[in-house]
Amino acid sequence: MKYNLTRKKAGIIILIVIIAPIIYNKISGQIAALIQRQAMLMPKEVIVDTPHIEQVNVSAEATGRVEAKYSVDVIARVPGFLIKKYFKEGDFVKKGQLLFQIDPREYQIEVNNSAANVSQYNALLKNAQQELNRANALIKEDLISRSDVDQSLATRNQNKALLEAARQQLALAKVNLSYTSIKSPIDGRIGKVNITEGNYVTATSGSLVNISSVNPVYVTFSLKGDDFVKLLQSSNHLKDVKVQVQFDDGQWYDKTGTINFVDNKIDKDSGSVYMRATFDNSKSWLVPGAYMKVKLTAPKIVNYLTVPQACTKGDAMSGYYVWAVQDNKAVRKNIEVSDDINNNWVVEKGLNNSDVIVVSGIQNITTEGQKLKPVSNTETSKK
Repeated sequence: MKYNLTRKKAGIIILIVIIAPIIYNKISGQIAALIQRQAMLMPKEVIVDTPHIEQVNVSAEATGRVEAKYSVDVIARVPGFLIKKYFKEGDFVKKGQLLFQIDPREYQIEVNNSAANVSQYNALLKNAQQELNRANALIKEDLISRSDVDQSLATRNQNKALLEAARQQLALAKVNLSYTSIKSPIDGRIGKVNITEGNYVTATSGSLVNISSVNPVYVTFSLKGDDFVKLLQSSNHLKDVKVQVQFDDGQWYDKTGTINFVDNKIDKDSGSVYMRATFDNSKSWLVPGAYMKVKLTAPKIVNYLTVPQACTKGDAMSGYYVWAVQDNKAVRKNIEVSDDINNNWVVEKGLNNSDVIVVSGIQNITTEGQKLKPVSNTETSKK
């Protein structure tokens, strides 16, 4: 059987072939949109829980800096040429250890001359005393005048004063001689030499080298005024506050410090209080100049209302909020947070412990008032 297609029939067939997919796509798209709309009207499943109450010690954090308890610039106390150095840069040195030697020869000569003057005036005093003794004996027999006795007494006193001055000059010369041997004033680690041997130095030449004590050390920091008051109210005048420091790698130092200084006012510009803690540094792990995280913990235990950080939205600038569920509908709750405890925010305002909040599935919530299907977090954890 043969089919004779007219030109009109062929055109109709071609038109049907072209239009049919278009009609199909449109109808299927409308059906898909209708299904999606119906699906959106269905309540979204979310996991809910109530805020938790956590019992923790009152604490605060700050950024601190390690400082040496003693830091001494060694200077020359008498002028002269540096002729020798007795240490290696970076060494640990002991108090009284010889560090530098200034040429002592001229100071030794001054000591010798002063000693000779003492001997000379000592001999003159002895002679003047003998003359006075004779004068006192002769006046008893009226062999000399009273003025002769007074003259002998004046001579004796003059030589006595000269001897005392010579002794003081000798003592000063010995002190200056001792200053030519420059010794360490403290125990500590010595730094880089600023003036080397061969240079002529004076007291105004500046630091020859710096020595910093290493044990114990200070950690200084500034604490926000609110945190300071909070710690003060939760401790015995901060005496029982535990101070910990953390290295850059997250490791905590294995010894705790004690607060040994608190400034007498809150800085008007920064709103913080300058404080200082003392740490044992027998292992020399705390290096002066290093910055560290400081955590202060008071003995008082307080109850904090907390929510998981993962269930909050927003930021510190715009503020945080959580989604709560009331009558199976989404309700936005703006909250104020302070510290974080174990990845949970401490909530200061905006929630109470009876609120039901969304802890998982917040991505399913697009608008306030949206219908939700809440599932208890405790039920989820049992599965």
